[in-house]
Amino acid sequence: MRVSRCPFAFALAAAGLLRASTALAQQAPLSDVPDRFRLEAGGFRIGAHTELTFSTSGGPRPPADFESLSLPESATHLYFEGFWRPWRRHHFSLSWYRNNREGDPRTIESDVTWGDRVIHPGASLTGRVSSNYLSGVYRFAAYKNDRFEIGPSLGIGRLSIEAKLRGQGSSTTPGGTVSGPFDVSKSLGQPTGDLGGYFYWWTLRRLLLRGDLRYIVVKPGNSEASITDGRAAALYYPWRRFGVGLQYNYNRFRYDREILSTELGGRLRYSGGQVLIGYAF
Repeated sequence: MRVSRCPFAFALAAAGLLRASTALAQQAPLSDVPDRFRLEAGGFRIGAHTELTFSTSGGPRPPADFESLSLPESATHLYFEGFWRPWRRHHFSLSWYRNNREGDPRTIESDVTWGDRVIHPGASLTGRVSSNYLSGVYRFAAYKNDRFEIGPSLGIGRLSIEAKLRGQGSSTTPGGTVSGPFDVSKSLGQPTGDLGGYFYWWTLRRLLLRGDLRYIVVKPGNSEASITDGRAAALYYPWRRFGVGLQYNYNRFRYDREILSTELGGRLRYSGGQVLIGYAF
């Protein structure tokens, strides 16, 4: 008696398809939000703290506290970032922020040292600080499933700062005591790099929680510099491609220069919340 092979072959094919569909279902992500590319933009008023040192001739200088010199303690922080995931475990991003602050003229009550001059009490003084930070980050998912991933991250970037004090009054310079207007500024362009980790967690189909924290200390010459870059965010996508969310940022830059340095140094910190909008595709 001959037995037809068609039912047997059909059964094998059906079993294979069932197994493949089960495997695909297990690998399918929880979220239906596209994960290949994502663009985000945000802005909010965040707090700042700025203590900078600057000497034109070298030698120790006390830091100038710009917030005490009428610089606003909070300002609008603009933020843009693009994300790219070329492979399942590899993730890149490029971000940029700008923060410009300028205070109103203020009559100072104690000496302020900036550049080659000591500005005396009674002088009218206005401070201004502008900063731009361009940063790229690589993230590797050491552990990843359909809703959660965690792993190390590496950041590189460039921080640009311009600090200025201008005003009118009495000040002491290397040439003696003078009275009149003054305008002294100094710029810094500093490459940065930091190491740390990150996590992504789709708690719901359209709700993403994420966090990043990177830090490094380096000691070039007789100086010491450190970078801290951290944030935590929650984004909800009411539509598949468009999302809104909140993010907390903490950025701190410190550069303690050697005594004879004539470069800009000191501490700069931004921290606070942001409102985000996102587009995924």
